[in-house]
Amino acid sequence: MSAPSNAAPSNTAPSNTVAARALRWGPLAVFLILLIVLPLQLDKVWVNKITLWIPLAVAALGLNLLTGYNGQISIGHGALCGFGAYATALMINEWELPFLVAILLGSVFCFAVGVAIGLPALRIKGLYLALVTLSFATLFPQLIEQFSSFTGGTTGLAVTSPQEFRGAIRDREIKFQAPEWSGLADDQWRYFLFLALAAGCFVIVANVARSRVGRSLVAIRDNEVAAEVSGVNVATAKVFTFGISAALAGISGGMIAVYNARVTSGSFGLALSLAILVAVVLGGSATTMGPALGAISVSVFETVIKPELPKDFLGSIDLQPATPLILGVLLIISVLVAPGGTVGSWHHLLERLSHRSPSPTEAPNPSE
Repeated sequence: MSAPSNAAPSNTAPSNTVAARALRWGPLAVFLILLIVLPLQLDKVWVNKITLWIPLAVAALGLNLLTGYNGQISIGHGALCGFGAYATALMINEWELPFLVAILLGSVFCFAVGVAIGLPALRIKGLYLALVTLSFATLFPQLIEQFSSFTGGTTGLAVTSPQEFRGAIRDREIKFQAPEWSGLADDQWRYFLFLALAAGCFVIVANVARSRVGRSLVAIRDNEVAAEVSGVNVATAKVFTFGISAALAGISGGMIAVYNARVTSGSFGLALSLAILVAVVLGGSATTMGPALGAISVSVFETVIKPELPKDFLGSIDLQPATPLILGVLLIISVLVAPGGTVGSWHHLLERLSHRSPSPTEAPNPSE
């Protein structure tokens, strides 16, 4: 009697496993396909818009590593993006470096800045750390003004590269030209270059999160004393995480500088820091794909919804300048409704489906 009853679960187990894998990996596969196919189908205007979404995703990835995995709160990542942007622009202008090399070297510079911020941050945490990073973001424009001789001050800094024009070498704005073998337009070529750079960042962070280092970061976030007792070097881990997070922000800023061919301090203020934080919360902290989904959500709001906001709401209120306030409200609502963000809610749904009761057609096992 027991043999026939044990056969039924063995037949349903593979199908349940396949369904679970499809639900878990299917959305990721669709997302990756859309990232590749959409730029080939959209017009130039929209390709340029979604290209600018990529740097925001990379910046959110860096903040997620710092806040989501390690538990250190930062509201100054917009300023770190600004440091990366100015470093990249100056290296292209002064050293005539290729833009990709300049972006990577700019991230090294931002890593050093992150370590410099992370060292004093060892003595503070929580709200006090958030206030320190907030003051850092507030002081960034003034810092740029103090070195206006080579940062351009309020007028900004053009990103140029020497090019030959009618037999003479002149500084011209950096432009992307797709090679003939690619078969892509210039805007599509720039999109895929940015996408490849961002994909490398996401792969590195995903591997770090799954490694022993990632588990150490989570242990520090959950219980710093217990992590230290277990042998984790808390100080080194915190400073290293701050540096890596700043380096990713530097890569984001470098891409923004190359995309706009001009850097201004006003582009890296508190509004950008808030957008990065909202992207992390909306997408899901302590997840790999959360920052990407959150960055898309924030970017859709900025590029699609914001231009449609009424300028005479209730007769006299212009909602478009109130974008930071609206993002703050969305942040609060997201924390209350879906604390785990988009990815966290999806994982919760998968967990509920995997623990659902058997359907009437599935006979229960008498031996259990």
